[in-house]
Parts: sequence; structure tokens; C-alpha cells
Amino acid sequence: MMLVQCRGRREWFKLGNDLDAATKHARDIQHYLRLHDWVETRRKYKPAFEAELCDVTVGMYLKLVEDHGQIWPPTFHGYASRLRRMLGMIHKFRFSGPDKFTGSSKASKWRLAADKILLNSITPQQVATWRDDYVAKFEPGTPERTRREHTANSTLRNARTLFSKRTIRRVLLKRPDLILPSPLPFSDVELIPERESDYFYRSEIDAKQLIEDAFAELSGNQLIAFILGIGAGLRRGEMDYLPWTHVDLPKGVVTVAPTQYTRLKSDSSVGKIQLEPRFADALRRHAAVTHGEFVLASAISPRLSLTQHRHCRCKSDFAALCTWLKGKGVKRTSSRIHTLRKEFGSHLAEKRGIFAASAGLRHSTIGVTRKYYVSSKIEPTAFFTTEEPVPPAHEAARLVTLLERVLEQQSPPREPNRGAPTAV
Repeated sequence: MMLVQCRGRREWFKLGNDLDAATKHARDIQHYLRLHDWVETRRKYKPAFEAELCDVTVGMYLKLVEDHGQIWPPTFHGYASRLRRMLGMIHKFRFSGPDKFTGSSKASKWRLAADKILLNSITPQQVATWRDDYVAKFEPGTPERTRREHTANSTLRNARTLFSKRTIRRVLLKRPDLILPSPLPFSDVELIPERESDYFYRSEIDAKQLIEDAFAELSGNQLIAFILGIGAGLRRGEMDYLPWTHVDLPKGVVTVAPTQYTRLKSDSSVGKIQLEPRFADALRRHAAVTHGEFVLASAISPRLSLTQHRHCRCKSDFAALCTWLKGKGVKRTSSRIHTLRKEFGSHLAEKRGIFAASAGLRHSTIGVTRKYYVSSKIEPTAFFTTEEPVPPAHEAARLVTLLERVLEQQSPPREPNRGAPTAV
């Protein structure tokens, strides 16, 4: 270490362990300081000084990410909300009612309080302490503790995406003069270890009886939403904006694809689903009495999905369907309609296998299907087909045959042996 005094100021500089190199480094610092001011000298010989110059607030950074990070607006605002919620708990400011959510585009007091926090004041140690304190309210091994751990990890995953290398690279491409703190708020902050079994879907309903009850008790949009969920595996947003042009009524085929109003969760979400005859007949009857652009009729006009909130046309119908499902024993309070999609995937996996279920659910990988959507009931209710399942040995033989055909198509043609005579 070397203590340098110049122009009424003293500063320590690290020189290293090698004597010759340290001597040269000390001489360079003194010479540079005579020709430049303290700011330039610290910037050159103390790289961490750049982080000290960072005066970017959370609000300023979020605005840059919103403008240049290329994140879908509803997704971005979800991530930003998670970050602000975590900062509120770290800095212990609490607001409620209109002070937290104004119900309009105007920023609330809660949001303004989070946005004025300096970015370089958020340290990885603070984030790690928040993570540990958040889950410590419940005893390890209890269901409440497990839910807390999942929520903490979800919050960390969402918030740290705003500071990912790809996002920062896109921001710096537009703002190369931007100085960010070092280390970044989420550097080296690990997630809480999780067990995959905590996420496994465990079916608690008799799907076949639920279908019979739905046809007897539901009608209109609620019945069609139920059919699209349990019979085609559609997500709520996909049902809400499903146009009639994506439905082949004679064949009973539903096509899930982007529209001018909304985008899908991922590229793999595009696909076609063949409905069972009973479901297809119900959809045809619904088409005969429904007029409009969308399968689910609503007096609420569609909107482009470019705002921070996902617009829902059929919110009242979905709420009524959730209430009905609750009465039928569907206990998942936050995702009762999504439970229908999980029943679709679970039963498809039992009848056709995990690969067919993954394709039907339009997942990017079978890992997501296995982890979140496949139930392990010993005697599953079969309602997708009446035929007997194909024995495993036949499935294996058929898979081998398909692989051989693919390899034959991809293998390059053999060149003739130049040393051997060729027939004319």
C-alpha cells in the first residue's frame, strides 16, 4: 500500500507484492497525479472508483431497461414490481391502499419511494439477508416454509433478470456512457435449494366426473372455457383471445397461434389440438349462437398487449368458472383454470406418454411437462380416448423404427468406390 498526499488530499493505493513492480507502479501514480486531478487518477488506478460515481437510481435504471431491454411490457412490469417489493422490505417502507396502487398510470408513493433508491446502495449482502429473513418466519420442513422458499426464489429470479448480461448489454448499446455499480445487486446471490417433488402435480379430482358435471351445469362462455382448458390444454390468455379463424369446426381442431392483439408465452406455444368428438360438438353448438371475432363472446373490446397489465376480456366468466371449480374440489386458489390444463397434460401422458403430453401442452422441453403437469395417480381417469394403451414393448419398437427412418434420411449418400469398376 502507498499513501499519496497531493493538493491537500490523501489517498491509499494498492501496489501489489512484487517489489520492483510496486516501485514502478508508485512512480507512475505520482507522475500521473502531477499532470491530472484526483478524479482522473482514481479512475485510472482505482477501477472500483467507477462504481462510486454511479448516481443511477432504481427508477432511472428501470426506465432504461423498459426502453432498451427488449422485454415484453407485461413481463417487464411484473419483474419491476418484484424488485420494488423486495426493496420495500429491505428498506422497511410500507404503504397500503391508493398509496401503494393508485389504480391508474400515475406512480404511487410506494413506487416513488422504491424508484429513488440509488442503485449502488443495493448490495448482494442486503439481497441475501432479505432472502434469509423472508423465509425464516416459518420452521424448516413445514408447508408454509416451503411456500415461502418458492416465493423468495421466484422473486429473485424475476428481479435479477433485469440485471442479466443480455439485458445490460442491450442497455449499454444505447447508453455506452452509463456507469453501473460493481458488484451488481444480485451478483453471486444463490437461490434457496428446492426439491423437484415440491412442484409435482398431484391430481385431487375425478376428471371424468368433472366433465359430466360441467356439461350438466355450465353453459355459454363458462362451458367453452372449461372445454378449451381440459380438452385442449389452453391457457387463460389463449382462451380469452382465441379467434374463430383459428378453429376448424368441421374437423374439431383448435390452432393456437399469435394474433394482432396478443403474443404467446414462447415460440413452442404454437400448435394444433384435436378435440374429442363430444368437445367438438359443444364448440359447434356454441358457434351457431355466438357472433363476433372471438370464440368467447364479451362486451369488452380487445386491446393490444403493449401495456403493463394483461388485458382480460372475459374476466367475469373466468371468475364464475373458478367459483364453480372451487365447489367441485379444485383447491388451487390462484390457478383453478390452469388446473384444467394440468389435467389435460396428465391424462394425455397416461394414455400417450410424456412426449405426446409435452407436444399437446406445447412445452419447449419435456422437463417442464414432467415437473409441473404430470400427475402420479395410480388409476388415472381416461377420457381422451376409449382405446387401450399401446404396450410398452410395441411403443419401444415403434420408436426404434422412427429413429431408423430419421437416420436414413439424414445420412449423406455414399460415394462410389473409385478403385472398383463401375457398371455402364
